[in-house]
Amino acid sequence: MLKKTLLLGVLLLPALASAASVHFGDYFLKSGESAPDDVYAIGENPTFSGKVEGDAVSIGRTIFSQSDISGDVFFIGEEVHIEGAVGDDVRVIGGTVTVSGSVADDLVALGSKVIVNPEARIAGSLFVMGGEVEILGTVLGDVKALSDDFSLLGTVEGDLELWGRASFDEPSRIGGDFIYHAEGKGALPEGVVIAGKTVLDETPQKGFTFPIRGILGGLFSLQILMMLALGFALFFLARERTEEVLLDTLQCFWPRLLRGALIMIVMPLLVIVLIPTVVGIPLSLVLGALFFLLVAFSFIFAGLIVGAWSERFLFKRSPFPLSYRPVLLGVILLSLASLIPLVGPLFHGILLLTAAGSLGTVFFRALQIKR
Repeated sequence: MLKKTLLLGVLLLPALASAASVHFGDYFLKSGESAPDDVYAIGENPTFSGKVEGDAVSIGRTIFSQSDISGDVFFIGEEVHIEGAVGDDVRVIGGTVTVSGSVADDLVALGSKVIVNPEARIAGSLFVMGGEVEILGTVLGDVKALSDDFSLLGTVEGDLELWGRASFDEPSRIGGDFIYHAEGKGALPEGVVIAGKTVLDETPQKGFTFPIRGILGGLFSLQILMMLALGFALFFLARERTEEVLLDTLQCFWPRLLRGALIMIVMPLLVIVLIPTVVGIPLSLVLGALFFLLVAFSFIFAGLIVGAWSERFLFKRSPFPLSYRPVLLGVILLSLASLIPLVGPLFHGILLLTAAGSLGTVFFRALQIKR
């Protein structure tokens, strides 16, 4: 089931340009083979061992790359391993992210655990958010890290700016300044050589601690991968209809919320009323199937609504025509928001009901046009 769901997500990729190669299922680029253009792969276990002359973009459960990739890398997966050389930027979203190769430019990583191994070399800067972050290799640029548990055993040639708990072990080294944003009383670091200045930014101790590890651990579950895959499938297979539903939602949010709540109450009641009767059994089965589809699509459209809002209010641009950005950003933001106790599930539920109302409206509108 997971594999089939993830395969649908390939249709999302903005790389459906003629120069790119798009791959379904468990993609495997063998050692010695060469991909002359960009590569886009969706599957359970995408593997890159040969050479990629362009960008590499992949969504999967476990992504493994030993390839020399001349362009950018963008990977989303529960486990991501990068062991080859990348000629440009790397952007990774994953449960566990492990980097053992070289990156010619910046590395941006978001994961419940991020590890930069001793043999890794990042020529640009490192921007990382993770429940647990370990830097054992070399970063030639600056490092900005937000983490529950940060440890440095390698070298940062530029500045290190850090939020969260930190530990250092010899022979760790910071070639620039060390800027530590501590909550409460900050301690001077030990076990590290600092060539620049040490700046402690101490803020008053608060009663609530932001649970980075818990949030990231929950974020990178199979649920978010399936939401991304289905969202991208909608984006490519039914873009015009998806835009119609989103536009209806944005223009009539509160009326659609009420209509969605009514639909979610009436449909199950109709199934219960019809199923005991002989004539009503087929109708109840059809209604039950439609209700299941409505909930599933409303779940995905809730993320698309958040993505459309982010385009409009955060980036000051119209979400239409729909692109892959609202799909990706909306699913991630909604997944993060849903992890906030009480408020998150309530917010997600409101969006789900509103999406159901818009889906029902567009569906009945289409039936009327056919008549």
